[in-house]
Amino acid sequence: MDILWVVDNSCSMSEEQEQLSLHATSFVSFLSNAAVDFRLVVTTTDPDPKSLPFDYDPVTMTADTADLATVFAAAVEVGTEGDRDERGFDFALEALTEHADLRKGADLELVFFSDEDDYSEIGPIAFVNELQAMRQGKAIAVNAVVGDLPEGCASLLAAADAGVRYIDAQEESGGLRESICSADYAALLERIALKVLGLERRFALSEVPELDTLEVRVDDALIPNRERHGWVYDPGNNWVEFDGYAVPPPGSTVSLSYFPWLGDLNASGDTGEDSGVETP
Repeated sequence: MDILWVVDNSCSMSEEQEQLSLHATSFVSFLSNAAVDFRLVVTTTDPDPKSLPFDYDPVTMTADTADLATVFAAAVEVGTEGDRDERGFDFALEALTEHADLRKGADLELVFFSDEDDYSEIGPIAFVNELQAMRQGKAIAVNAVVGDLPEGCASLLAAADAGVRYIDAQEESGGLRESICSADYAALLERIALKVLGLERRFALSEVPELDTLEVRVDDALIPNRERHGWVYDPGNNWVEFDGYAVPPPGSTVSLSYFPWLGDLNASGDTGEDSGVETP
């Protein structure tokens, strides 16, 4: 799998880059633990060397990269000297064409990280079509961490115009959309990592459970019922949702055992069980 981050390096991006760098571990920890052959590269919306910090060192990251979180955190600090007309699509295609470490025979996940819309010559649908032509027979997805529709967003951490063209490409390719104005970058980056890796974090129950009887196992290991690095039950959707390091890895088996809830008629008896659910 190839993963290409395209980080906006225009003058308004210092706070957003800082948040991305500070929470780098939330993204790369899943990559490190997933036993996936990946190559992770960062480019910008204006990759002219004169627009980058003088000591910037572009690097291809893999599962063998020492201290991956630190390396990725440094890689996304691309500075703020880039052109104000961000051309994310154009320079993503340039990176995919010219970067020697990116592989035409690999699945591709792009992540655009920008507080403004795209100003590339190529349009969003044509961009996705070009990606599909470059990676024939492989899965591709465009993920967008951008300003919200319809008019953008603002928070204590960021302010952004709506990323209309990025969102068009994201929707066309089946990627994930996140708000760059999010107050919780750790959770945002975890969701991006899960999407990139194709990991499932929610598993539906076939019946409503008696909560104190619900046990959750992944490959026979009992998972704790807690919000962080465990699981929680969502009664509105009748599903179990995993968090953090408790998210089941690819190929694992998730088992949910419980007594069904029968209201006042509930009594001990056969347990309900949703077992043998294999993750992708």
